[in-house]
Amino acid sequence: MLNKLINLGRKIFKKKSVETVNADTKNTSPLTSSLKRNIDDLKHMVGLSGDVVVRRFKVSGDKNTDAAVVYVDGLADKDRILYSIMNTLALNTQLPGLSDGLTKENLENAILEKGFVSSEVKHAVDWVSIIDGIFSGDTVLLVDGIKGAFIIETRKWVDRGVQENTSEQVVRGPRDSFSETLRLNTMLLRRRIKSPKLQLESMKVGSLTKTDIVIAYIKGIVNPKLVEEIRSRINRIETDSILETNMLEEFIEDSPWSIIPQIRNTERPDKTAAHLLEGGAAIIVDGTPVVLLLPTTFWQFLHSPDDHYERVYTTFLLRALRLLALVTALTLPSFYIAITSYHHEMIPQGVLEVIIASRRGVPFPVLVEAFIMEFILEIIREAGVRLPRNVGQAISIVGALVLGQAAIQSKLASPITVTVVSLTAVSNFAIPSFSAALTIRFMRFGLMIVSGTFGIFGFISVIFVIMVHLCSLRSFGVPFLAPLTPLIPADLRDSQVRLPMWLLSRRPKTFGPKDQTRQKSGLKPGPYQKDGQPKGEDKDA
Repeated sequence: MLNKLINLGRKIFKKKSVETVNADTKNTSPLTSSLKRNIDDLKHMVGLSGDVVVRRFKVSGDKNTDAAVVYVDGLADKDRILYSIMNTLALNTQLPGLSDGLTKENLENAILEKGFVSSEVKHAVDWVSIIDGIFSGDTVLLVDGIKGAFIIETRKWVDRGVQENTSEQVVRGPRDSFSETLRLNTMLLRRRIKSPKLQLESMKVGSLTKTDIVIAYIKGIVNPKLVEEIRSRINRIETDSILETNMLEEFIEDSPWSIIPQIRNTERPDKTAAHLLEGGAAIIVDGTPVVLLLPTTFWQFLHSPDDHYERVYTTFLLRALRLLALVTALTLPSFYIAITSYHHEMIPQGVLEVIIASRRGVPFPVLVEAFIMEFILEIIREAGVRLPRNVGQAISIVGALVLGQAAIQSKLASPITVTVVSLTAVSNFAIPSFSAALTIRFMRFGLMIVSGTFGIFGFISVIFVIMVHLCSLRSFGVPFLAPLTPLIPADLRDSQVRLPMWLLSRRPKTFGPKDQTRQKSGLKPGPYQKDGQPKGEDKDA
């Protein structure tokens, strides 16, 4: 009975939402062949929008035929509207390739068949398509005597172009990044994957924003079930607005109440292309430079874009260092609080004497002392982000030094506590993924409270709960800790360690790619014989 009431409520809510969204178009009469009536209905729907431009003119060849173009100032290309559309119809006697003059009888066929130079034209008879086209940057052509309207592609707006990436900087590798323009982002992907197998599937989300999104994947490599799952989750979304990828991410992730992010994001085209080539998929949202990469695993949050641009030994050491930094950022303050508060016997005698001497005169317990320093550090970090870049960097450095020294001199914190908190903050910065680093920061506070209350036993219990939770997570059906659990030995070659490129002949099995072969085996470089063949070929590991 309860389920029936819930389903009935959902149907009623869905019906009301659809009626609300389409209220303006339902209350308006359908398109007719009268230009005046169509323009009046259009003005009624758009209201007092001053950026919606309606320009009337007469079609050349038949002086009694009135026409009008409707577009949004700032979203449409005025030059194309003037020279490609209005000049063609108002000044010329014929469209390109049309032998006879323009008349009401042949005008519709001439526009659809001959079209306009460098413009896509389609005919529409419903207001929903017309309004959507206008506010997407297209131009709508209305002609008196012709039922319906012509939607002509004239999109053009100002963008910041391709700029250097600032959130995921690398020492070696490309410097370009995505922007807020959808087609510019797809172009950056096409530059890297010049194959017709790269599919860019377009969709719209949001009943009011009508946000354009693109699902990018490589046909023949990606698992078709993954694409179908992404498509079905997006189609289930019923909302009036999607303005950024995080808003979309919250609708499609597997475990929405988990603090652990299950979808990666990036602004780098090379990172996105590499993810697609491994059998993954990406979601590009118009209006934001951040792209979603899915599915994802825990180990990928520790990968940097330049891991494949450096030598194997360097990559191995850097990935190990990042893993150590993650563990340090999560556990160091909590472990310090636990052993100094409840388990003095675990501390060597010499170290214990140093800790006692440094804390002499501090009126707070270790937990409160650590929280004070963490609170100060978080304020400095947030201020550095919100202020202008040059000022923010100065505030972060100077503020940390001054406030840390002031806390020690005023006996609000001991030097060892300041050292522990500082090392924790620096370790947090070493995590490549900002979303993962932010998650570690929040989890650290909860772990500190439990460790300060229950000691080392509470510390171990929370770590165990975190590990169990990580094992239970899925990212679009992919185990979050794969390839470690479940163990996939073949995928360990490029998880926490990385083997040379000539040994990575197969794609990771974690994503279940349709085509697992990346390259042929036996590509180990070395001296060649006179006939051009290598002296010996190692089999793929």
